[in-house]
Amino acid sequence: MFVFILALLIIWPIAELFVMVQVADWIGFFWMLLLLFLSAVAGLTHRGRAHWRRFRGAIDERRPPAREAFNGVMITAGALLLIIPGFITSALGLILLFPPTRWLLRLVAITLFASKFKVAATSASWGNRGYGYYRSSRRTAYDIDGEAVDVTDRPDGEPLPQLRSGSESGEDQDDRNP
Repeated sequence: MFVFILALLIIWPIAELFVMVQVADWIGFFWMLLLLFLSAVAGLTHRGRAHWRRFRGAIDERRPPAREAFNGVMITAGALLLIIPGFITSALGLILLFPPTRWLLRLVAITLFASKFKVAATSASWGNRGYGYYRSSRRTAYDIDGEAVDVTDRPDGEPLPQLRSGSESGEDQDDRNP
């Protein structure tokens, strides 16, 4: 895995530079820079408020927001890929932003990882009475017998050091006598 990541970190920038040079050769250097700048601005200005509302709506409807969460992660990843300068990352970011390709990615993810996860759904509710009723119904009468002892001396007869807080006279901590 380490070798794969290292190879990716070396090959990816080389591929991005190669594509940038090819695009600059095709449309011109300043147009290429403008496209990279517009790609970054598009990634910064992309808003996922509609998907956040769908996510909250799924929670309010008391159903698992798995689809909405997946879409939100894909939209955020797409926006981040648009911000990173480069045409390959921008293309990947645009793929993640389009709903049909997100649907295909979700199908691929489900088929690849469905066997690796166990899906379990639970629900809990305190009902009409609430948590206070639950706590009050569990109260039982009990007493605890105990004894408190004030320890002022060590077992060997030496007095315990007196702890002081703060500096009353501004003297150094080492100059104090315990």
